[in-house]
Amino acid sequence: MNMKINRRQFLKRGAAFGAVAAAGASALPSLLSAFPRPKNIDIVAIQSEDYFAATQKAVELLGGMEKFVRPGSKVGVLANSVWGRRGTYTLPDITIAVVIMCLAAGAKEVRSIESRPGNYWRRSKLYQQYKDQLDNLPSGGRKIELKLDPWKSLKTADVCQNLIECDVFINVPIVKNHRGTILSGNLKNMMGSTSNSTNRFFHTGSGVNEDETFLGQCIADINLVRRPDLCVLDATEFVTTNGPAGPGLVMTANKVVAGTNPVSVDAYASKLFGLKPESVPMIFFAQQHGLGEIRLDRLSIHEAAL
Repeated sequence: MNMKINRRQFLKRGAAFGAVAAAGASALPSLLSAFPRPKNIDIVAIQSEDYFAATQKAVELLGGMEKFVRPGSKVGVLANSVWGRRGTYTLPDITIAVVIMCLAAGAKEVRSIESRPGNYWRRSKLYQQYKDQLDNLPSGGRKIELKLDPWKSLKTADVCQNLIECDVFINVPIVKNHRGTILSGNLKNMMGSTSNSTNRFFHTGSGVNEDETFLGQCIADINLVRRPDLCVLDATEFVTTNGPAGPGLVMTANKVVAGTNPVSVDAYASKLFGLKPESVPMIFFAQQHGLGEIRLDRLSIHEAAL
């Protein structure tokens, strides 16, 4: 049976967990200390064919994983791992880099918020190297019914308990085409934390299957539940047609994009598709909620190549 919790209780609980996460001193050794850290960066985009190293560098330039993960923290990672075709799922090299950096920063536990396929880690050539750290990572968990404030479209949602209770939340999506939302990224990836029934409501609650506006508003609403502390977006290779499941045309950009604001990172990613951020309903509605800046000329963006 789902536990019911209202948003005020959720925010109070989240504040308590945040206090725990903030305790203690950081102990993560610099993984890429040879690279200077530019100040006040909103988004880092690293281009490389070594996706593990690109992820490390992107996070390092944001201040290092020790900026986000304190010793003893419980970390929830939400990677888009459920699909199987090329260009439809977050490459495990990127997720592995995030996990290893969290453990190096002293995380007590790293958990997959969404249940991941059993072969997900094995898709990476790095699996054998990090097998001991990866095999025992918890995955999935029960859902809690949240009674939400009167938002635009959502009144209730079943959300993974691990999303609520983790000290640090890291969103690790892939950017790709999506027939219902035009684009999938950080904002859309939050649906991976909700139950099947909540997902069905997102898609059909308006009475019209795959209603782009209603779905976009629901996605913006669910992002009010909890904002990620860190976003690491896979823009290495991704479908530009027939998303989210493919098969479709695959674009290779070889980029890992990191930031602390999911709306801004998705706005940056929309440019890879030649889209204006405001033309993507979920990005537009999330910006209306005050969740982030979509005007890229107002953001500090650092792009580099390995």
